[in-house]
Amino acid sequence: MKRIFSIFSSVLFFIGLAFYIAVLFGYDTFLLGGVIVSVIGFILALFGEKDIYKKIGLIGNGLIIFVTVLIPFIVTTFFWNEP
Repeated sequence: MKRIFSIFSSVLFFIGLAFYIAVLFGYDTFLLGGVIVSVIGFILALFGEKDIYKKIGLIGNGLIIFVTVLIPFIVTTFFWNEP
């Protein structure tokens, strides 16, 4: 079961990456779907078997979450505080 979690996590990473690339090309409706898929993939990778698929899922989904959620939050909170 843990191996299935790892493989599914890396598959969700590639789906989230495809959604994020679509957002970069101007399709803004895919942003929320990509973040949700990446969060699910990150959580599944935490419970997965220790192999290359787990590393792909953790690092890939973590980077997508970092770029789409944490960096905009930090920028808008600390650096862009004037109208």
